[in-house]
Amino acid sequence: MKALPAPKTSQIIDRINTLQMASPYFLDPNSLSDQCRELRLIRREIDALFNVDARAAWEVQGAWYALVGNWDETEKAFNASMKLGDSGTNFLNWGVNCVNLGMFSAAHEAYRVIGAPEMNHFTDAIRLGFGCGAIGQVARFAERAEEMKIPWNEGDRETVMNAHKILAQAGITDERIARHLDVAGTVLRRHHIRNQAHPRVTVADGLFNGVTYVFSVPVSANEAFDLNMELAAEEYAAGIEKDVAFDVVFEGTPA
Repeated sequence: MKALPAPKTSQIIDRINTLQMASPYFLDPNSLSDQCRELRLIRREIDALFNVDARAAWEVQGAWYALVGNWDETEKAFNASMKLGDSGTNFLNWGVNCVNLGMFSAAHEAYRVIGAPEMNHFTDAIRLGFGCGAIGQVARFAERAEEMKIPWNEGDRETVMNAHKILAQAGITDERIARHLDVAGTVLRRHHIRNQAHPRVTVADGLFNGVTYVFSVPVSANEAFDLNMELAAEEYAAGIEKDVAFDVVFEGTPA
């Protein structure tokens, strides 16, 4: 997911988003590639930004650390930015980068704050909420938003409500989804792969109704099979209960 730019940070965030789109892997800031030279140049601009706007500087520093896969520093930077107040983007970008790092439970916590219709981020945060698996929460916020006459995309509404209905009938909670997705995030980080999940909602009454989070991974079909075996082992170790109504799978998408 792309971070949203704020006026003071738009150029830096745009450059970070460009680097993110260039590779599905976390970047190594110590390598000699052109991408990592750009990464180091961006870091210099972030350091200079601290002299002008600490809140914005912490925000973009958090996004910078997410590019290199450093969860601890990402969390530290965004917490520092959010303590200085809502910049209009820092709370939302915190959730976005939780998702990019495969930290889904943390993304759920972020979404519960920023996705509320009263927070004025409802429409922008729908993709975040759905992407991190907070489907029940998205549906609850959507009901309140409709009462408040806040418009949103009808196609998104249908997808969210179909997914919510399927999972509610199966008794699958947002917390259970987050735990399952967290396991997938653990596997991704182990292989230095940034999260690129694509939720699929299938409604075929009488045949199959289900929600599947498909993680695109930059490997061959055989390597994706190995990742799915690794995922299955992690699911078993974590005590994840499998259910046909909700599944998680890695899908190889080699260049």
